[in-house]
Amino acid sequence: MKAFEYGINISRLRKNLEELASFGGNKEGGISRLAFGAEDMKARAWLREKMEAAGLYSRIDEAGNVFGRLGNEGPAVWAGSHLDTVPNGGMFDGALGVLAALECLQTICERQLPFRWPLEVVAFSDEEGTYKSFFGSKAITGLLTTEELACARNMNGQALAHVLSAVGMDIQRINRARIDHGQIRAYLELHIEQGPLLESKLISIGLVRSIVGIVSYQMAFLGTPNHAGTTPLELRRDAFLGAAEFSLKVYDWVRSTTSGVVNIGKVDLYPGAFNIVPGRARLALEFRSPSSEGLEVMEKKILSLGNEISRKKGLKFSASKVSWDSAVRLDDTIIQLLQEEAETLGYDYRIMNSGAGHDAQIMARATRAGMIFIPSIGGKSHSPEEACSWDAVERGATLLLHGLLRLAREKKQSK
Repeated sequence: MKAFEYGINISRLRKNLEELASFGGNKEGGISRLAFGAEDMKARAWLREKMEAAGLYSRIDEAGNVFGRLGNEGPAVWAGSHLDTVPNGGMFDGALGVLAALECLQTICERQLPFRWPLEVVAFSDEEGTYKSFFGSKAITGLLTTEELACARNMNGQALAHVLSAVGMDIQRINRARIDHGQIRAYLELHIEQGPLLESKLISIGLVRSIVGIVSYQMAFLGTPNHAGTTPLELRRDAFLGAAEFSLKVYDWVRSTTSGVVNIGKVDLYPGAFNIVPGRARLALEFRSPSSEGLEVMEKKILSLGNEISRKKGLKFSASKVSWDSAVRLDDTIIQLLQEEAETLGYDYRIMNSGAGHDAQIMARATRAGMIFIPSIGGKSHSPEEACSWDAVERGATLLLHGLLRLAREKKQSK
């Protein structure tokens, strides 16, 4: 029978999403399921139980990635996303991609839909970057260096090595999670858009053409702490004033000159008292561009501004790169395949770019990769107000099912 004669079980998918939301959920509706924390580890164990109940073979690798496989040996078609959330995040970001993929494989198994190549659902570790952005997918694709692992820490300075040890993992074994790229035929990811475009244009499906590049830095302005009551304003070496001027100038330059965006998500002042001139201001800064060339231009200017302002104010400036993830273009053949399936299903769609980062941009370095977006209500994400309609979830998961079956029925080897 033809794939379009089948659909996923939306009631089961909804139940699974709501059940997963209880891990780290609070009374206000937000979810804090930070990577390698207690709630994240409980969610992984829960997912493995769901996979096995669905008839899949489950395993977990050295980087904490959770897999559920349908089929025998050989290169597999993958689908998935991540279980971890940002602090006080929503219930769909990441979770939708994992549980929709699980629902697709369970549907294929239950209805005995034919396929040639094995299928695998994957839940990647720490996509959100509590310790290291795209940690799990980078481990699989061999993109983590020993130096990066040794330096990986959360915003409170807690080392990844210590956290992994506490949950029975060994940072020295992380690179054993790397697999031969030939073992992955293709990768698909379903995700909420996390923006307003699809909803505002009344479009059901987004097919992602490219994913933005993202760079993050820890920066610091160093001055001289002193008594705030007795030190004249003109004689101060105030680290905060340097950081404040830098922040405003960076925002103005990015807004007026580039097609990218910038964000300063955290500022720490030291010593941090009413009556002490700040001697140190630390910033967590991130910038994004749709092109790798744009990232390089932004990096050069932002660092130049930091040095320029610090010299003018008699401060010292330091910048430590935390991560650099280049912009990527997803696979044209998969976009075409998804277009064809969307048309068969009668779904309207738009080819679009993603302003958010996803594991798909890491997997695109190892295999053919594609992404499906569904509308976010109000364009909201990374907050308790993150939401999408269940009709949209059903459409997205149904298209994912059809895309997976097309890929798993291919006769020739993938490139």
